[in-house]
Amino acid sequence: MKPFLKLSMLTFMVTQSGIAQKLNDALISKGSEINFAKTEKRGIKKNNIVYYVENDLQTISAYKRKKLKWQTNVISICGNPQKGNPEIRYIGYNTDKLLIVMGKHHFAEIDINCGTTRLVG
Repeated sequence: MKPFLKLSMLTFMVTQSGIAQKLNDALISKGSEINFAKTEKRGIKKNNIVYYVENDLQTISAYKRKKLKWQTNVISICGNPQKGNPEIRYIGYNTDKLLIVMGKHHFAEIDINCGTTRLVG
């Protein structure tokens, strides 16, 4: 295995274990949506998986039993919104996807099974 690849894998593993320790159960909602203008909550728990908006307000991580399942940076994938700050303002849970509002009027969807992210408007 190439040294760079070993280092990349090690970095991911260290990062992964460090992230999982930051989950704060008090910030997890059992509801289906979070509007960051109205609450301090940062994650939604559904079917024993927590969908958590990280401190950068751009990254969403899915944790199963406090272990990282997948992670996606919505802003880097979808681009900066034309209006508003480049951060997540709302997250909603649907049966097979997360609905995301970023900036003022940009919308994205995330597949809850694998984290595939796409801009929808």
